[in-house]
Amino acid sequence: MGIFSKDRELFKPEYNHQYTIHSSSYKSDNQKEVTLEENITNRCPIDNLQKIWAKNFIMLTMLPLLFIASIGLLEAYIGSEFMVLTVTILFLIIYAGIWLQNMHMKDKLVNTYVDRKTKFYELLYKRISEKYTVSAECADKINEYIRIFPKKYKIHTVLKEITGIILFFVLFMVCITFFIGLFITKSLEKYYPNNSYQAIIIIIVISGILSILAYKFFIINPLKRKNEIWYEISLFEKNVTDTLQQIIPDNDANKKTVNYPVDKTLKQPFALYFIVSIVTGFFFIIWDYQMVMAKQKYLSKAYLVEDYFADLIRNEY
Repeated sequence: MGIFSKDRELFKPEYNHQYTIHSSSYKSDNQKEVTLEENITNRCPIDNLQKIWAKNFIMLTMLPLLFIASIGLLEAYIGSEFMVLTVTILFLIIYAGIWLQNMHMKDKLVNTYVDRKTKFYELLYKRISEKYTVSAECADKINEYIRIFPKKYKIHTVLKEITGIILFFVLFMVCITFFIGLFITKSLEKYYPNNSYQAIIIIIVISGILSILAYKFFIINPLKRKNEIWYEISLFEKNVTDTLQQIIPDNDANKKTVNYPVDKTLKQPFALYFIVSIVTGFFFIIWDYQMVMAKQKYLSKAYLVEDYFADLIRNEY
């Protein structure tokens, strides 16, 4: 299962003690040239992912409860409408800020990794090409992988989701407003005969279609992208690893067979999770957790492959 199989071991047992998972913060700095070893050391932390999610979860669930309690106390002991309004506005600002931070965190979890891993492949390929003979085909493949990795797999869903929420809300309110107008128009039609309700129906239909499109492209698509991103990255990195392995001669004593960790469980059943989330609300919390923790699940194995290549190069120099 996973990166191991009976006939394709990632590492032989006697080598296992040589490979460790390092976890420390990584800050991209285009002005600073780092070595392959520094890149390995400065990997994205994986041990803190669960803590990050738990902190956001507590904030998102506890704040509404504190808000409800605060409103109840204000009405019971102070009875000031101004204070209630002030607390409500303050709560909405803080809560919206936490949601934005939570959304940004999910993008950053992916983008930080892609930035560092792109540099990792650049440095690794440079070291490998200095030692081994690289065919033109492999060289073209690796250079193409390095070029498209950040372009294809970095995600920017926050702005899309905010835009989608605003558009959907505005269009939804337009529909409601004209629905009310439709009923008023039809009720007054016997006193003031006209065809204005037909125009209202057209506006409602157009607004409804635009709402669906906004929901699809600005909310559904970003969610689906985040839901599948680590599975897609694993498929991409498998191709990179296979190409790098082709460069290393089979008679190299340090070469090992790599069964890259492509795990289908990283790809959650989007339609099921999304529908159940809408129906229950609570299930979205589980889905959110799965999307965040997919990184920890993937990197706990993907980092071993990085260690293998780094150790291979170290042994050759």
